[in-house]
Amino acid sequence: MSIFAIRKPDPALLWQSLHQILTCLLHPLPMQMREIDNETEWEALADQVMAPLPQRWIYGAATQKIGRGVLRLCVYEAGHPMALAQVVFRCLFGLHICLVTRGPLFFAASREAEVLRLIRRALPFGVALISPERGLGGLPLSAAPEVAELSLAGDLAHLRAQMDQKWRNGLKKAEKSAGSVTCIRPPPAALMQLLRAEKARQSKGAYRALPPEFTLALQAASAEALRLFTCEDAQMLFVTHGNTATYQIGHTGPKGRRNNAHNLILWKAMQHLRSEGIARLDLGTINRAKAPGLARFKLRTGAQARTLAPARLL
Repeated sequence: MSIFAIRKPDPALLWQSLHQILTCLLHPLPMQMREIDNETEWEALADQVMAPLPQRWIYGAATQKIGRGVLRLCVYEAGHPMALAQVVFRCLFGLHICLVTRGPLFFAASREAEVLRLIRRALPFGVALISPERGLGGLPLSAAPEVAELSLAGDLAHLRAQMDQKWRNGLKKAEKSAGSVTCIRPPPAALMQLLRAEKARQSKGAYRALPPEFTLALQAASAEALRLFTCEDAQMLFVTHGNTATYQIGHTGPKGRRNNAHNLILWKAMQHLRSEGIARLDLGTINRAKAPGLARFKLRTGAQARTLAPARLL
């Protein structure tokens, strides 16, 4: 007789196992919401989804310095993060106006409607708007913005090879005729010339963007995060945040325009940021109709255009 006996399956145990499987499928584990108040923990989560500036800790800290409230929320399921949302809000006549810019950010496309409901219930009474990275349904309240994102992966030869030929020719001219590029972590005084030029352009209605004063709030929130690159009479300012960075403001005078200084500055910035571990550079929004020249400048670097979702009520 064999020592290995075949046991008859117990019907009760089989039914119990089948019931547990069906329960998990039909009734998933409830999601949990947690507010995160630790910068290291938040940034580690934000790095996983390569979060843009409006979903980074420094952005929330800057908005607090100009009198706004901030909630940093993470939705979990079975201990795993599902979505991340930094909410900026202000109170007007007892009503809270809440805004989630370029969020929520999802770790996986799963049960998104339930995640949104959970986030909405966590917000104070009032109106809540989101402008997500991708479509999540709902009635659009704005046009869908387009952004230019530049991957810094690969070696320098690859980064240079992916540039448009015209942009690369402009860079070659700058390398011959423009001066050297310097990079500093600027104190407020070093930013003033750039911010005054930015304020003048915005006051003329050339385009809409964050007010220049917000840059000073970013600097006050984390002076270590700013990088100011200068060449001749041209400057470009970047904000670093985890494994990503964002182009913030740029300006050039007659000499810089003549020598294509911005091509050289951006190329040096790409090298510098890449050496710091930055994997992606957000060059900001592009408008091919209203500012075609600027859109071409950004996209010819090798950046990819990506259309975000329009704003909607949460």
